[in-house]
Amino acid sequence: MKSHQSVVYQYIKMPNVEKHYFCLQQNILVLAWVLFFKKNSLSPVVRPEQDMDFSPKAFVRQMRSYLGLIRSNLRILIVFIIYKYHRGTGDEVVELPRYGQVCLHVHKGYKIFDFYRNSVIKVFDQDIDPSVIQEEIDLLQQISKFDFAPSLRKWNGGERWYEEELLQGSLDASYTKTLMDSEIVLPKFHDHVLQRLKTLILFQEPKSINAVTYLADMTKILPDSRLATQESTVQEFKITANFVDWIVGQFRREGDHQIFLVFTHGDLVPANMLNTKRGMKIIDWEGAGYRSVLFDFYSYFFNQVSLREVPVNVLVAEIEGGLPMCISELAQHTFEISRSLLTLEKFYRWTFYIEMICRLVDRARTDKNLPIMKYLGNYTNAFIRYEEFFSQKDESN
Repeated sequence: MKSHQSVVYQYIKMPNVEKHYFCLQQNILVLAWVLFFKKNSLSPVVRPEQDMDFSPKAFVRQMRSYLGLIRSNLRILIVFIIYKYHRGTGDEVVELPRYGQVCLHVHKGYKIFDFYRNSVIKVFDQDIDPSVIQEEIDLLQQISKFDFAPSLRKWNGGERWYEEELLQGSLDASYTKTLMDSEIVLPKFHDHVLQRLKTLILFQEPKSINAVTYLADMTKILPDSRLATQESTVQEFKITANFVDWIVGQFRREGDHQIFLVFTHGDLVPANMLNTKRGMKIIDWEGAGYRSVLFDFYSYFFNQVSLREVPVNVLVAEIEGGLPMCISELAQHTFEISRSLLTLEKFYRWTFYIEMICRLVDRARTDKNLPIMKYLGNYTNAFIRYEEFFSQKDESN
């Protein structure tokens, strides 16, 4: 395999374009093609959604959206030309060994998107241990077996990169709204998510584990974490730590239970689901691994509260509508797991809380770009509100 390590490409971050870096070595006409003609979910500017209203007002609204899109893309193109030929020394530039039109800073490195070849290449940071890189490559080789995941094309662990198929599609418009309608969420869960969730759960042999032991092992990282010790986050983190202590106490008071761990995506949220010509596909599998049975299920529904304020009664109604679907589907294939979910439903929910919190805390060790404390605070508040809802419900009964 030919080495690319001797070739270095420069990617520059331009003002008012969130997260995206543009390759200075690309042809200007290629960038224009990406901005104006290549329809994809990773475009630096979001295209307006199609409006089924054919009234004159709707037409004017749609034209204004497209004009705004054209202006934004023209601004990007003009600024890119200025940077390409008259770049100053103060610009934020990243040098990477692989070529693409656009790259994003992601956990443990960068993802480079080549829209011409329909490929996405992950290049790891130099401080990432080679064994970690190989583990991720081995994991993605397994995941390529799913027909709803991107295929792994080639890789070179020594040169710290791998290349995947770039899935072309768009995020569902319903997930961009201020508040998702339960009449939309539940049918989409049933039609597009449930079967894929079942495939993941059945993909590998489940593991039975003592819940208290499992939680104790996970929570060992919390006291010494960066969020628990640095001055800027220590007060906020106390709320999360106190909630974790309460959950662990609940487990100990109610007795030991055996729960099942299964293969999970790890970040099964609408932002990682694309509508493509070949159906709904799921991307970003780097966090896949064994977790409690309902981790992906609860991730899907609780994701919205990490981004916006959602009434707790709405969230409860959605979860109580989706959970029977999930248990019923599993009962046809694995009675043991479905029976465990029926009898230990609240314990699986509590386990998810701790898994999500520990996942975010662990992420804070290696990811300095994601506002972890913001997400952690939003999730913790949502978990507390969810439990308070059930406490009030029990008291009223």
